[in-house]
Amino acid sequence: MTAIKLIESETIETQKVFNFSDGPVTVVEREVHEFYGTPAPRLVVVDAIENFIARSRSEIAGLSSIMRELSSVK
Repeated sequence: MTAIKLIESETIETQKVFNFSDGPVTVVEREVHEFYGTPAPRLVVVDAIENFIARSRSEIAGLSSIMRELSSVK
């Protein structure tokens, strides 16, 4: 099942004045546009990249400590 969420909402308001013989009449129109869609998959990719970088850094740190130990043993 795919989740559909409200992504963005914008309100457009227009105002017109009609001059009649009895006097002016102001007409105000308001439209609300709502945009729905699936949540952005970009966030999943960003999280995956950040996790990969964090794991790579910890593995490199582990390799560095092993290399230091090996270089000190003669």
